[in-house]
Amino acid sequence: EDESLRSQSVSIQLPSQRDKRANSTRRYSRQDLQTLPKLDALYQTKSFRDKKSTSDRLRALSGGAYSNKIEVQCMMSLAERIGKGQWMLSLSNSLFTPTPPQIASFGLVSSSQLLLLQTRARECHPSALSSVLTSCSGSKAGRNAASPLLAKLAFHNPSLFGLWECSHQNVSLLIKSQSSLAKVTNSSQLVAAYEIFSSFCDLFSHHLLAVDDDEFLDRYFSPTDGDNTPGKILASDIVLSLKKILNDLYWVNPVLAADISDICTDIESILRFQRARLLISGTKLWNSLHERWCRLYRNVQFCEENSWWFPFLAGQHDKNPIIHSQVTTFGGQNDDDEMMDDNSSVESVDVDAGDAGGDALASSFRDPKMARVLTAIPQAMPFSRRVNLFQSLIDSDKLLMQDEEATFRHMMMNLDNPDQEGEMGGRVRITVHRDALYSDSMDALNPLGKKLRKKVQVTFVNQHGATEAGIDGGGVFKEFLDDLIKDAFIPQTTRNDSGEEEESSDGNHPDFFSVTPLQTLQVNLESDGDYSVLSHYEFLGRVLGKAIYESILVDPQLALPFLNKLLGKQNSLDDLKNMDPEFYKHIKSLRHMSAQDIKSLGLTFETTAGKNKTVELIPGGSNVLVTKENVIQYIHLVSHQRMNIAGSRQTHAFLHGFRDIIPAPWVRLFSAYEFQKLISGDDAIQGIDVQGMMNVTRYSGGLHPSQPIVQWLWEVVNDMNPDQQRKFLKFMTSCSRQPLLGFKSLAPAPCVQQTRLREDNRGTDIAEGSPIGNIRLPTSSTCMNLLKLPKYTSKEMLRDKLLYAIEAAAGFELS
Repeated sequence: EDESLRSQSVSIQLPSQRDKRANSTRRYSRQDLQTLPKLDALYQTKSFRDKKSTSDRLRALSGGAYSNKIEVQCMMSLAERIGKGQWMLSLSNSLFTPTPPQIASFGLVSSSQLLLLQTRARECHPSALSSVLTSCSGSKAGRNAASPLLAKLAFHNPSLFGLWECSHQNVSLLIKSQSSLAKVTNSSQLVAAYEIFSSFCDLFSHHLLAVDDDEFLDRYFSPTDGDNTPGKILASDIVLSLKKILNDLYWVNPVLAADISDICTDIESILRFQRARLLISGTKLWNSLHERWCRLYRNVQFCEENSWWFPFLAGQHDKNPIIHSQVTTFGGQNDDDEMMDDNSSVESVDVDAGDAGGDALASSFRDPKMARVLTAIPQAMPFSRRVNLFQSLIDSDKLLMQDEEATFRHMMMNLDNPDQEGEMGGRVRITVHRDALYSDSMDALNPLGKKLRKKVQVTFVNQHGATEAGIDGGGVFKEFLDDLIKDAFIPQTTRNDSGEEEESSDGNHPDFFSVTPLQTLQVNLESDGDYSVLSHYEFLGRVLGKAIYESILVDPQLALPFLNKLLGKQNSLDDLKNMDPEFYKHIKSLRHMSAQDIKSLGLTFETTAGKNKTVELIPGGSNVLVTKENVIQYIHLVSHQRMNIAGSRQTHAFLHGFRDIIPAPWVRLFSAYEFQKLISGDDAIQGIDVQGMMNVTRYSGGLHPSQPIVQWLWEVVNDMNPDQQRKFLKFMTSCSRQPLLGFKSLAPAPCVQQTRLREDNRGTDIAEGSPIGNIRLPTSSTCMNLLKLPKYTSKEMLRDKLLYAIEAAAGFELS
């Protein structure tokens, strides 16, 4: 039926320029622009419905005349053969090779007739292949991993290249079809173009599941721009082509939920359905490529970062994209203000818990188009803009959790019940001894759970037992959190340059993390099985979440596989190189060994976990030898054990604590390496951006940028080594790392204030120019990002006093 419709001489009148302008300004409802998981669920529902309809028709036929039963048996046999993939593979071989000699040699047809048949078959092939692969489409690459049909076709290189060649050529057609440049186009040609691209996305997504990073770079990456090697598919070309298509399907002329759910057989409905299918399959492939791009980012970039950005989203637009009342975080999901009514033509669909979180996040954005993009392909928006959106989500939550007026109202309403503690707003006050930093913090903060999102005011007690005089206006807490995270995350014994172990903390708690060969942190596997430490990991998750919540950048560099788990992603074999490159190299080498070499190693299906623990990879694995036949299974099981199972209890506890502060859907706006930048800033910047800090710094107390003392200050800071620059920044702001989006985002802006040069023994100012008294050291008010700089008379004096002050690591006292 579909083929008969496609064969009709029907043309579609495409939108004029006026229609396009009207379409681009149309306000879509959330019912129209459902999120990708819901679209995918609608697609799977339709696919299941079609299968059931076919099954019912076959069952009805089989219950009729004998001839019908024979016909049904033939169709079932044919379907089984097609499903196994061999027939489609044979067809592809016949179509994508120059001449199929096995047919021509029998003399059944002439060469010209054969060429004509092959041409007609090639024209029909996309629709046939698309029909066969319809049930294999979906937004998740591993959903049909066991499909024999995909297994046959996805690894047939001529088919892949033939489909890609057609897809690549059709990009301009698919883009122009939505512009005023093409007023009319043949519907059959346009439907076929969508079908070809969808089929390629489904097959290539499946293909990538079995291709490791080294093979991927060898096959699909060229360090030379414009490489046109015949028969070669370039990943960068796929990324750019898909960006153009997805920009149209997501943003310019977005796919609607009704495009999938409408049950119509007219040609326009078929076209809309094929657009929706390409949205789903294209997103699957684009995300698979982006995941690999992120994994390879530190070593090789197979395309530029801006290759992922949609044109409109890379610019500036809505300054207030968040619906503050709709930000759903830790409680039940708010009802959508545009809920679907019972008579809607769009079916109600179920999504899993992770996808439901994405829907909750989507309801926080004003623009449903942006909501769909950010929950499906966040990489389409530049990182800096996503950081701003992330900060807007946090600011919205702070309106609820740190509202002092709401706290006061709650207290007044509960005067008769003073023991009742408010769930909203307010602040928490704690006292922490500097020589018991971790234990005091754990005792005071861990019981708060989700309430740790409130403001926390810290009072320090110094090593002599005296309360420090500093009043916490934000700066004391920043230093407290920075010091706490260093103490808790960095192992007590680290290795110096000579390889000898040295103490790195007071040692009042066990090591919760260990250092990988790449000098990043992963959970300490020695604590695996010790359930008493799980509460500590929950606490550390909350502490790290609190640092992100308060926009405080901290030092720990976490292993990328651990970050993947925090993002809710499963690690694969290729992720192992981002934790232990040497082990990854050795385990991969097993694939290329001969059967005799593998046998000589005497390996069994077990591996070590920690120093003295051995685990079986399969039941009875200690008695199962690794052979050439099962070595691939062994490699992946070892990788899975090390990357996903080992330390999973600690990781789960950490994740539970972290999500008490930062909801899971919020961090899924970022990849693992971007998430690390969110935690500790951009490590590509050594020290601080001195020029950037100069540009935004204000001056008071009679100072002006043109004065020599101001010029001396910045010359001294510029001459510092990176470690000293970070100490200077911490001295002034309580945070040793510069803001993620630069000093222009620091609030309040940094300020340098001039003070008197000398003081008496009581700290009282002495008249300017007096030769007596003590020369002051620089001081700061970190809550105001304020540096108080005495009026030094030479650059050398300023350098000596400033370095002495930042290296002293003094506490918060009265100046």
